[in-house]
Amino acid sequence: MTSRPRDEAATEPEVRGDRESADSGRTLTAQPTPPAYRHERYEFLSLIGRGGMGEVHRAHDRLLNRTVAIKVIRADLAGQLELNARFLEEAQIAAQLDHPGVVPVYDHGRLQDGRMWLAMKVVHGETWSNALRAHHRAPTGPSLHQQVQTFLRVCEAVAAAHARNVIHRDLKPDNVMVGALGEVYVMDWGLAKVVTRPDSTPPGSEPRTTPRAA
Repeated sequence: MTSRPRDEAATEPEVRGDRESADSGRTLTAQPTPPAYRHERYEFLSLIGRGGMGEVHRAHDRLLNRTVAIKVIRADLAGQLELNARFLEEAQIAAQLDHPGVVPVYDHGRLQDGRMWLAMKVVHGETWSNALRAHHRAPTGPSLHQQVQTFLRVCEAVAAAHARNVIHRDLKPDNVMVGALGEVYVMDWGLAKVVTRPDSTPPGSEPRTTPRAA
């Protein structure tokens, strides 16, 4: 998901822009960039990891001179229309939640071969599941207070999503990232579902909603 930027939340051992990268738990060996990954704005640097739906790459944003994580649909799944629709919805959900506990989505587009991609903030840290294991293994690991604080940050992010009628549907410690400075991110919104579509009713008013099409 090469050099690691110091202007972003950075801590070892894992680097993630999305849940997909956790399948490896580490940066994979950099390979030459294939033609399909050449982009006028983004320079693909290395593969972070692969998951069930996509793969995540570390890339350099030439325009803003920063490192980003780019999630791309797997080549063998690119022709599935339902998967493409779900990928786009994941990008829209994460972009619209706009909460400190949700990784920001910067950009979206298609590669030369037509595959969808989305660019996100690079997240450096470890999964909450790893932090919990460390807490139980050694007294010098994260304290109980820290674990409770992480749980509260997760609850806040999920509550913000619920306020926007979004259900995560895959919430677990493996899908939570914890940074060195205490940052907590709820990751992997690929299975998230919008259960209703709110209209423009002002906050505090009774919302009128219509069921979302299956």
